[in-house]
Amino acid sequence: MAVQHETIATPVLRNEPTVYRRTLARAIEIAGGIEALARFLACTPSEIARWTSGEFNPPMPFFLAMVDIAAANELTATALENLPAARARRSTWIPAQNSR
Repeated sequence: MAVQHETIATPVLRNEPTVYRRTLARAIEIAGGIEALARFLACTPSEIARWTSGEFNPPMPFFLAMVDIAAANELTATALENLPAARARRSTWIPAQNSR
C-alpha cells in the first residue's frame, strides 16, 4: 500500500500506532477515560473517538495539550494554554473524578 503524507486534522490511511495515537492513548489513561479528557479539553468524546480510531489526527493545539498532559502525568492547567475554548473555561473547570 502506498504511504500517503499526513497533515494535522486530515484523514489518515494507516492503522499502526502513530505518535498522535500513542500520546492520545496516554492522555486518555491519565484523564481516566475519553469523556473526562473531552471535558478537560473542551471538545467532544466523538472528536476524541475519531482521533483514537486513526481516522483523523488531532488538531495541533489539542495534540500539544495531550503532550503536556503526558509529560506532566496529570491533567494540568499548562496543557490548556493553547486551547482558547478550554482556556476560557479554566476558571470553572472541575477535575474529573479519576484525575489527580
